[in-house]
Amino acid sequence: MKNALFIILVSILIISCKQKKKYKTIDFGDFEITVLEQWNKLEFKGVDSYVGGIITPEKDSLIFDIGLYSGDASNDFPLVFDKQSYAELTKKQKELLKETKHLIVDSLCGDIDFRKYEKYKSVFYSIDCFKAKMTIPTNVGFGATGIYIDSLKGNSKDFNKVKMAFYGFNLKEKTQNQFVSALETIKLKGYCHSKK
Repeated sequence: MKNALFIILVSILIISCKQKKKYKTIDFGDFEITVLEQWNKLEFKGVDSYVGGIITPEKDSLIFDIGLYSGDASNDFPLVFDKQSYAELTKKQKELLKETKHLIVDSLCGDIDFRKYEKYKSVFYSIDCFKAKMTIPTNVGFGATGIYIDSLKGNSKDFNKVKMAFYGFNLKEKTQNQFVSALETIKLKGYCHSKK
C-alpha cells in the first residue's frame, strides 16, 4: 500500500512539473516584458520610432511602436459597413468577418445603433507607472489586442509627445490571453525608473 501511494504521489509531482509553464524576460532597452519561454524577440528598423516585437510559436507577430506617431488601434470604426465599404474589404477580412457580429446596410445614415457592433472593448490599466488603455476585440480572433499609452514623455503643445502601442492582430483566444498577461508585466525602465 505504501509503495502504491508513493508511486501516485511521484506521478502527480512529475505531471505537475511538466505542466508548469516556463517564462523569460525579454529586454527591449526602454522596457522589458515577461513572456512564455517559447516566445522570441523580433527586431525591426523603425523610420521615425522605435519598433520591435515578439513572435509566438503559432507565428503570431506582437508588434510595439514607441514614438510620436504610435496609434491607438481601438479608434477603429464599429463593424457596420455599407455595400461599398464591404466590397473594399480583402478576401481574408471577409472570411474573418463571417465569425463576428457585424451589420451590412444600404446606407450608413439612418437609425443604426453602432454601439451594438463595436469592434473593441477597452479598459484602463496601470502598467508600471503609466495609465494604459488595454484593448481587446469584441469578437475573439478579429482585430487588435494590446495596449496604448498616450504619453510616455513630452507633450502635445511642444509636438514631442512620445506614445507607445503594442498590439497583436487576429489572435486566437489562448494567445490573446497569454499576451494580455504578458502586457501586464511590462516594466518601462526607460521612462518610469529613470525618473528616480
